[in-house]
Amino acid sequence: MHWILTIFLLGSVMVAQVKQHPGPAQKKPHPEMPLPEEQKRSPILEILKNVEQGIRVNALHEFEGDLGTMVSLSIASDERGYFSMNQAVSILAKYFSSRRPISFTFSKVVESGSTPYATGRFLYVQKGNQESAQVYIALTRQESRWVISQFNIY
Repeated sequence: MHWILTIFLLGSVMVAQVKQHPGPAQKKPHPEMPLPEEQKRSPILEILKNVEQGIRVNALHEFEGDLGTMVSLSIASDERGYFSMNQAVSILAKYFSSRRPISFTFSKVVESGSTPYATGRFLYVQKGNQESAQVYIALTRQESRWVISQFNIY
């Protein structure tokens, strides 16, 4: 009887010593711990995410703070030129106010170089008709942060 108890205890200790290591895909950071540097979203991607969200829900406030002090705007059959941030917001608000968004996603994003950019197709309804436009956004560094310096809609 004594040897059965000894075998049982040894078996329990051996099972308790086996450590299970989660695979790389199963590791989750503690919610209060910051993400490693490579998992943080770059400031460029944050701005582009804001633009996508703002266009998708027709809410310019999502990205108006990401506009530079001067923005080059080119809106098909409308405005073209360099505008202050406030003027650019007003022009973009006018453009988007007459269009009900269906979808928008950047299909191409280039983060490298001194002028990162993104482009994507904007689907919307205007006066009962479904239409689309190509949106192009370029960023530059201004006062040590990335800002939208160019906003084109074709």
